[in-house]
Amino acid sequence: SVRMKKGFKILSLAGLVCFSSLGFAAEVALPHMTAAQLKANDGKNGHKAYVALNGKVYDVSKVNEWKDGKHYKGMVAGTDLSSNIHLSPHGPGIVNDLNLKPIAVYP
Repeated sequence: SVRMKKGFKILSLAGLVCFSSLGFAAEVALPHMTAAQLKANDGKNGHKAYVALNGKVYDVSKVNEWKDGKHYKGMVAGTDLSSNIHLSPHGPGIVNDLNLKPIAVYP
């Protein structure tokens, strides 16, 4: 959180939305993630599990189906799944179903 003039406080929620004490909300630009940064978050050896999908990066570390960075039909964390999402039984809408919020823009 950041404190501004006269007690005006802004809170950041996953880098997506800012709220003030007045109830105002606005979108905040997401950081960019490189291919190397994405690959480093493969869910192995205690690393977070990130996946890219349609230009956004999601943290799937707490999703049971991504345990140890592995998922359905050889899909693995640390990669861009955009070209293979059609192989999944759920499709790209799963990020909404799981209420996952993007943490970065990719590439």
